Amino acid sequence: MQDSTTLRNRRLLVQGVTILILLAIWQGLSMSLPSILFASPLDTAAAFVRMVESGEFTEQLLQSASRMFIGLFSGMIVAICCGLVAGCSPVLYDAMRPVQSMLMGIPPIIVVVLAMVWFGTGSMVPVFVVSVLVFPGIYLNTADGWRNIDRQLLEMAAIYKSTPWHTLRHIILPGLAVPIFTAISLATGSAVRITIMAELLGADAGIGYSLAFARVNIDTAKVFAWTLVSIFIIILLDHLVISPLRKFILRWNREE
Repeated sequence: MQDSTTLRNRRLLVQGVTILILLAIWQGLSMSLPSILFASPLDTAAAFVRMVESGEFTEQLLQSASRMFIGLFSGMIVAICCGLVAGCSPVLYDAMRPVQSMLMGIPPIIVVVLAMVWFGTGSMVPVFVVSVLVFPGIYLNTADGWRNIDRQLLEMAAIYKSTPWHTLRHIILPGLAVPIFTAISLATGSAVRITIMAELLGADAGIGYSLAFARVNIDTAKVFAWTLVSIFIIILLDHLVISPLRKFILRWNREE
């Protein structure tokens, strides 16, 4: 226990020193460049406080978060369903290959432009873009996860007349949990970045819209503030949601 505590404290110390070094570099760059090009840490903090006091921070954050989660959830459900069906059918698995390759190869900016053509500007643009771009990774992991489940275990379950729930609980879910969750954890971080990018170009509210508005008004401090907010969102999602769920699933999978 003492060794683990010492290791954790050492890790926190190293990370804290790294953050201080980055802040020092940031401050040094802001002192050597015009404020219109590079905002200082204090100016960025002041811009963030103004956003919070005016209510802009909460309003735009909620807009972006709702769009991100709706797009992620929609793409995830469709991808998992398609992946399960394709995993059961070799013909459909091969037929989906070109679609998967196309979606993985298309630049996100093109999807944003197409969404703007089809839906104009508004919430549908980021929701559509996120759902389309998270689809291929989750689909592929689901399909491959299903195909990699040990068929002998399924045959034994059928021979011994195992109940559908028992087969699902002890064979299918353990085989699918890790690949699906791995894809979802990667897609979550991407969904934040994709949402902001889509809002930057094709939305009338949200973090991306506020970034675009700040750029037009040459409010560099606000641009930096929203950039840091975006980074912290991804870090918080990873530490408060993704990592605990990953540990739970891995522990549950080992127990199975």
